Amino acid sequence: MKYYTLLLAQIFAFSLWANIQSAPVPFQRQDSDHIKEILKTWNATKGEYLYESMAALVMHEKQPERPSNVNQTPYEMLQTMDSHRVERLQRIAASELQNERNTHRGDRFYWEDWRNYLNSTQCDMNRNGKSSGDPHMRTFDGEAYDFQNAGDYLLTASDDNSFMIQTQQKRISESVALNSAVAMNVNGDLLTFTSVLKDSGEKMIHVNGQEIQTEKTDLVLPQGGIVNYKNSKYFVKWPTGEQLSIGERSFKDAKLFDLNIYVPSCNEDYYGLLGNNDGNRKNDLVAYDEEAKNEISRETAAQTSEEIFGANRRNPEVLARVSSELFFITRNYGNQFQLSDSTSLLRNQMTDLPDSIRYPKELLTLAQLDDEQIETGLRKAREAGVAEEDLFEAVYDYGYLGLEPIAFRDDYVAPKEIKRSQEPELDKSGNKLKGEEKPNSQIRISPAIFIGTGVRVTPPRTHRPNPHTNPRPNTRRTGTTPRPTPPRGGRR
Repeated sequence: MKYYTLLLAQIFAFSLWANIQSAPVPFQRQDSDHIKEILKTWNATKGEYLYESMAALVMHEKQPERPSNVNQTPYEMLQTMDSHRVERLQRIAASELQNERNTHRGDRFYWEDWRNYLNSTQCDMNRNGKSSGDPHMRTFDGEAYDFQNAGDYLLTASDDNSFMIQTQQKRISESVALNSAVAMNVNGDLLTFTSVLKDSGEKMIHVNGQEIQTEKTDLVLPQGGIVNYKNSKYFVKWPTGEQLSIGERSFKDAKLFDLNIYVPSCNEDYYGLLGNNDGNRKNDLVAYDEEAKNEISRETAAQTSEEIFGANRRNPEVLARVSSELFFITRNYGNQFQLSDSTSLLRNQMTDLPDSIRYPKELLTLAQLDDEQIETGLRKAREAGVAEEDLFEAVYDYGYLGLEPIAFRDDYVAPKEIKRSQEPELDKSGNKLKGEEKPNSQIRISPAIFIGTGVRVTPPRTHRPNPHTNPRPNTRRTGTTPRPTPPRGGRR
């Protein structure tokens, strides 16, 4: 019976992704004995795996089998590598690229994508992206807005979709929705988190259709990803560098998910509700008018504290501005990233909804709350350490849902660089004295069906906002090397 259950789960994953094919790359794999030797000298076990893993990412192929004692993504391994060794790899890759250009024709090259991936691991991490509460959104470039639609939506994805996060927003009242499920393409592995009733016996996490029985543990995914459980949160790590922090909050008989998304700051190839990470917040909330054949953008209603929390929040002019802005977000902007039954990866799809459920009946602001509710919400939020820029959403969630305010916690921790001369401290028996936390128990997911990374969702990429023109500050961790070209290795 167990065999047939697993088989059905695999068939489910296969049927869901039947129309997905890995995007072919316009070049052939190249090899470098010099680079391979550098990586193996760095670490005999990790180095050989890392060499093959990077090749698979560039070529859009299946990941090699991960050694049993390797519990990092290839991206994290490169982050821990000493800067001297990374610079050697960069120089050799540049030489290999020149040789490849001399012997092969084309616009893209293997060593170009390989080097761009390496460079991306040296960038700082953008920590802005989020979808929390009911839900309050912030794009990678820092633009904040509320999104009260119900249904399945594309939160964010890379151009080739090897990194993809979809959310399911469930209506809990006529005007409020919550994140009730999350689906992710982790470089070809399908990972879902679904809010389940407390006493239902159902499990929250599924990988490639397979139910995970032990939830508070680490997961090692076949295609290079990792899921860590720490401090009551799940951290999903892509081999391409992105991370997702998933926090849970109880609401009635189920849970809501608070999501914080981290992406390499030098990658600009994202799209979805969280924008493109190009450094220009003005082009984040943009919709395309098919009839007029032009772009329309959000008209931000700049508000003072008095207009948000004070008596002026009920001023008709203020309400009109805010209502216009919210209507644009729920209809013009949000509709672009609405998923269909053929593009949604959620286990229990909510794609065919009537407008009366999909859209909020009323576009809520704090105007509908009384002064006492607002004063209590502000007091509780400040006592909880909520930052000033997050007070609105804390008061909103408390006033409409009764959710106790919580302070945002930046949970991203970059792996520490291991210096060339650094050796672990050992006791007389050769055991480490300190330096590493005791790891969680692990579940290593067996490879089943490689689902590929080529799924496409709306909108068409031709309508993507134009890139920014003002370069952002250098994001290299050394602080001395110029910012690398936006990496697209393994990403087309």
